[in-house]
Amino acid sequence: MSAQVLAFPIQTNSQKYLLESVRAVAARSGLDVNETAREFVAAGCSKEAQNRIWERARRKRMTLIYGDNA
Repeated sequence: MSAQVLAFPIQTNSQKYLLESVRAVAARSGLDVNETAREFVAAGCSKEAQNRIWERARRKRMTLIYGDNA
């Protein structure tokens, strides 16, 4: 039986930076940081995934600030 080598999804400095920015925005917005990071990595660390997370975080912040009227 041969061993398999699995590549860790974060391979470049830019992907690491994107992951850290996603974690930071999740923490500031009150989202679950670990769940958000897992979602981002599962989506392939793409800019589209980052934009979806940022939009969800923005909506969460607006709800916290203005209530359901935002």
